[in-house]
Amino acid sequence: MGAGTQVPQAAAAGVLAGPGVPKAAAAAAGGPAAKLSPDFYSQTCPRAERIIAEVVQSKQMANPTTAAGMLRVFFHDCFVTGCDASVLIAPTRFAKSEKDAEINHSLPGDAFDAVVRSKLALELECPGVVSCADVLALASRVLVTMTGGPRYPVPLGRKDSLSSSPTAPDVELPHSNFTVGRILELFLAKGFTVQEMVALSGAHTLGFAHCQEFASRIYNYRDKTGKPAPFDPTMNPGYAKGLQAACKEYLKDPTIAAFNDVMTPGKFDNMYYVNIERGLGLLSTDEDMWSDLRTRPLVERYAANNTAFFDDFARAMEKLSMYGVKTGADGEIRRRCDAYNDGPTTV
Repeated sequence: MGAGTQVPQAAAAGVLAGPGVPKAAAAAAGGPAAKLSPDFYSQTCPRAERIIAEVVQSKQMANPTTAAGMLRVFFHDCFVTGCDASVLIAPTRFAKSEKDAEINHSLPGDAFDAVVRSKLALELECPGVVSCADVLALASRVLVTMTGGPRYPVPLGRKDSLSSSPTAPDVELPHSNFTVGRILELFLAKGFTVQEMVALSGAHTLGFAHCQEFASRIYNYRDKTGKPAPFDPTMNPGYAKGLQAACKEYLKDPTIAAFNDVMTPGKFDNMYYVNIERGLGLLSTDEDMWSDLRTRPLVERYAANNTAFFDDFARAMEKLSMYGVKTGADGEIRRRCDAYNDGPTTV
């Protein structure tokens, strides 16, 4: 599929960025990460990672957008109350959940389905042992490596949340129309670094965005002075015109989308940054990372050096996976990922 291909249930683009979390921040967000270990299930469910890998690899082969969707769900989970599977809770007529937040309405069903299928397979082999939060963390790592990205450590032993807020995601998550400055404010306030934000934005080498997410760049564009232009002049003209043609029916069909990385959309590599240098960035946040002096040197570094990108992405993903984890009595091991064992805790 090329840019602008119509994609049913397309995931709207979100800005994937990650934290470098100080110990104090991790503790404040949910508990001591030191209790986690890559060997946490070596005795209780030694085949856990293999089981998850078999399920999500099969899902990715059948639905090649699963990897991008899983990374987005993982980030949306971790950045709101920590990596605790709170985003997986389904709302009921008695209680809303994070899925009710507007920013989460477009989270892709393929990713949720892959987690559910993984959990079902795990429950058959080792019931009540592996948390949904760990399933989500491991599934994300499997799909990054499957699409060509780096393998990184995933410490295990997270517990699943006992609550899920319907309002927190819209407040705490960055939106695709935010400026880089505003996004950095969000992350820096939580103890995250500029480098980690830029490195994890490279996950946009996979996936795509609905036309409505970047329509303001290609239709009825006006610069900061109000002067009209055919499209955002920072964009490559051929690329902008191609998007205009591909998205011309997006108001009638909101599922029409374009790949974030028009060059190698299914491969995890550093082409996202190369594209930004060439005016082939899809979202306004991509252009902002090129024009902002705090982020541009990192974009240039990663565009020139795929190894540097992989190294920094791997470290940042490991840190992201440790953010706000729940351990001990702060959480539970859910029997099914979309529901609490005994109902939500009241806040």
